[in-house]
Amino acid sequence: MDKLILAVSVPLMLMNGFGGIAAFIWLVILGDYWFLIGAGFIALLFSSFGLGLIMLPSTAIQFAGIKLIEKKQNVIGYIFMYLGNLLLLAAFSVWILYVYNFGLANVQREAHLFPVMLWCYGVATGPIFWMASKERQSGGRTEGTDVMSFFISIGCFAMTFLISFFDTSLFNAMLVFIICVFLSINLLFYEAYKELKG
Repeated sequence: MDKLILAVSVPLMLMNGFGGIAAFIWLVILGDYWFLIGAGFIALLFSSFGLGLIMLPSTAIQFAGIKLIEKKQNVIGYIFMYLGNLLLLAAFSVWILYVYNFGLANVQREAHLFPVMLWCYGVATGPIFWMASKERQSGGRTEGTDVMSFFISIGCFAMTFLISFFDTSLFNAMLVFIICVFLSINLLFYEAYKELKG
């Protein structure tokens, strides 16, 4: 399992570290994507605020779950936490679907699909990773955030390559993303269940 995680982590680190920069340079060289580049930068600047707003219902439900767990009402508390995470998945899915759909609508030629999808990867994941880094800086336990961020990366990585090289529709690529993040939620709650039983 550790070898699998390491094998997946290396390309993800490269994609997260250099993918956005490479896509930006690539699109500048192509020269027909100034609108997409500008929209991407605006999205990176303001999307974390918008995402924060649509995450409010999820945060409220998770907070209620934490309070119930603190009162030793563990089963109901974890149900609330699970529902809150499902809402969080829905919020991220809507954002990522919008970004990739916007990118696809602005592709000028089929040969340009990969750099556009690579740019979408950076725009879609950038604010999510930024919010996750802020949560780490605030202290406390961030294992859940780290696991979900990792699986969001995998899901978006898969979307980028499926759309770019395997002629996959946005809908089918999005299903792969949802499966990835849904797995992360269930992994987190399996670990929480083991901790509760222990």
